Amino acid sequence: MTEEAAAQQQPRNIAKTLLAVAWIYGGRGVGLLWTFALISKLSISDYGLYGMGFALMSLVGPPLDNPYQVRSARETERRFLAERSSRFLVGLFLMGVGALLIPVHYILWFGLFVAGGEIVFKSLQSQAHRDGDPQHVWRMDTIRQITSVSIACGYLFLAEGPTLHVASLLYCAPYLVIAVLAGFTALRHRPRLPGPAKTVLILIGETLGLAAYLQGDVLLLGWLTNAETVGYYQLSITVVIAIATIGQSFGVSFHESLREGGGDMAHGPQVRSILVLGAASALVVFVIGAGLLISPAPTELAVTMMVMSLFCGMRSISSILQVVLYIQHRDFFRLMANVSMVLPKLALVALLASFGSVGAAVATVVIDAILLGIYWNAVYGRAAVQRQRQLRHDAGNASDATGSETPGGPTDRDGQKGQA
Repeated sequence: MTEEAAAQQQPRNIAKTLLAVAWIYGGRGVGLLWTFALISKLSISDYGLYGMGFALMSLVGPPLDNPYQVRSARETERRFLAERSSRFLVGLFLMGVGALLIPVHYILWFGLFVAGGEIVFKSLQSQAHRDGDPQHVWRMDTIRQITSVSIACGYLFLAEGPTLHVASLLYCAPYLVIAVLAGFTALRHRPRLPGPAKTVLILIGETLGLAAYLQGDVLLLGWLTNAETVGYYQLSITVVIAIATIGQSFGVSFHESLREGGGDMAHGPQVRSILVLGAASALVVFVIGAGLLISPAPTELAVTMMVMSLFCGMRSISSILQVVLYIQHRDFFRLMANVSMVLPKLALVALLASFGSVGAAVATVVIDAILLGIYWNAVYGRAAVQRQRQLRHDAGNASDATGSETPGGPTDRDGQKGQA
């Protein structure tokens, strides 16, 4: 893809992103209704058990899946198909372990089964993810969510004396259908691990580091202050992350062009588009905060939301740059960038904890500004620009030497040619 073609692709990618956002918030709305249904038809304690099951899923599923998620966007077609097969098998194994634990322990069976089900589901979504079609990925996700919630809510509202155990089993039922559909697609190819052990560990570590960066301050704030303060801060984070997802979707829409261009930003999103998207997402959160300020809502919550609008803008931009960095195979760099910010963030939150959720929001904005600066320099700094110029120069020399593209596609990291 030429630079001119990449530039002309920008409006199409923005349209894809807007469609993805519509599907995302549709799914979030259904999830909110499911939360209300669980609490109203069962109890807050049952919802607590359900929440702990999902917490276990978050600790197991995303770290194990991240190597596949990252590499599905950047590796050759042959490796992608082989790794999709092993991705499916990993998810199926977790689903099996979870199923065996159904009569033993609710949190364990539910957390492991859903973690496995999500990995299996992502193997089915991975082709759309690889092709840079986030709207298709999120459409599938929302349809799965609607199906699960509809079945489980039907039981909650129609059955006499519903239980969390049965409702959860019905919620998980669509994963069985997904496993059958994904198996037909994934098992056509010989399974292969997602890269060497070092790469796998780095990509798992990146997810754990990011989780510590985004959630560690919540636990610290709870220890230093009180539940009300944490509630204000957690609510603002929930809103911000939901809106900042637009950045990730926009970045994903450039998977194909960035992969074909070897991670060269000439084939990626324009700087103006990135900055406009970041400013727009920040403005949305600021308006929400301003609305809260003139409403009966607590002033602390409103001010926290307004401060966190800056975090939302920066997180949207960082999400786009993260996509570029993993297409460029800069895994260790991302790991170190995320991990290196955890302790400074916790220290600053502790220092400003006396100011409540507003202090935590200020700490988050300051540290995320540093992290954004690190990412920006990695993509647009002088060394990065020189690197991209060298890549273009080498690509030009290779084209002049061969007179055409190498038959069979690009060479993968193991020195094998991928399928075109």
